[in-house]
Amino acid sequence: MNVEQFEIFRTIAQVKSFTKAAKILNFTQPAISSQIKLLEQRYNIALFERCNNGVKLTDAGKKFSEYGDKILVLYEQMENDIAGLSGASKENINLGASYTAGNYYLPNSILEFKQMHPSTYVRLNISDSQEIISEIKDHCLDIGIVEGNDFYDRDLDICKIGSSELVLITPATDKWTNRKSITIPELFAESFISREDESILRNYINNCLKTHAVNYDDLNIIMEITNFEAIKHAVINNKGISIVPYPVVERDLQQGRICSILVEGLKLSWDINIICRANESLTGLKKDFLHYLTNSAGLLTNEIPQQ
Repeated sequence: MNVEQFEIFRTIAQVKSFTKAAKILNFTQPAISSQIKLLEQRYNIALFERCNNGVKLTDAGKKFSEYGDKILVLYEQMENDIAGLSGASKENINLGASYTAGNYYLPNSILEFKQMHPSTYVRLNISDSQEIISEIKDHCLDIGIVEGNDFYDRDLDICKIGSSELVLITPATDKWTNRKSITIPELFAESFISREDESILRNYINNCLKTHAVNYDDLNIIMEITNFEAIKHAVINNKGISIVPYPVVERDLQQGRICSILVEGLKLSWDINIICRANESLTGLKKDFLHYLTNSAGLLTNEIPQQ
């Protein structure tokens, strides 16, 4: 067993895809699949299982992840300490991103930056925006990319780098295939699949609805789901309608698995922001990476994830 195997495992667990992990780590997919197979043979148990949106950890995988993270933290601390003594330039960058940015926008940017700076190791943590913000404040992350509007926090420097469209998605049934739009009263009459109460997306949509003198909680919410992929599949299976970021459903819309229609009078588009700790200047490759993300024209180029 070696450190590289822990890093491969952690990356797959974070992005839930062997293909995407291979791209981030600049390996071939067979190479990382082979490393995971070696780990599973060593313990004679599966660490990942396939699901609708890629792969997920088994119970054994979750336990391996718990110890693997601790081992990698110690290893990174050792590397940094020894590099500091020897004058080496290797630098770890801890990057956090909310779901859409982390899965759909960042992998190419990380790969391109690593090609320009081979000594850089970028660790990507994909989580909800509130957790990313919290980990930035707690010094667990160096840079964060989050979605949402009207962010203000005196402890953070916030820079808008673009925007992402939100779309109302419906099942691809006869009821919806020829519909171009829906009124807000009609929206409130439909079975609606929602994100959880504390999500930034839910708060953003609620603020948009308030301009029409209605509230999000008055929607006909039949279930709350914390994962966009699960919401998408519930819609595909005709359980209701929902509002999600466009990149989540781009491929499904192209394939005709679901439909997207406009909500009359409601324009849904939210900001994508880079965040860092206020009054703290990044140095070295962290500073270079921040500048690269802020000025990279390709950062917001959507890439459809593969399994």
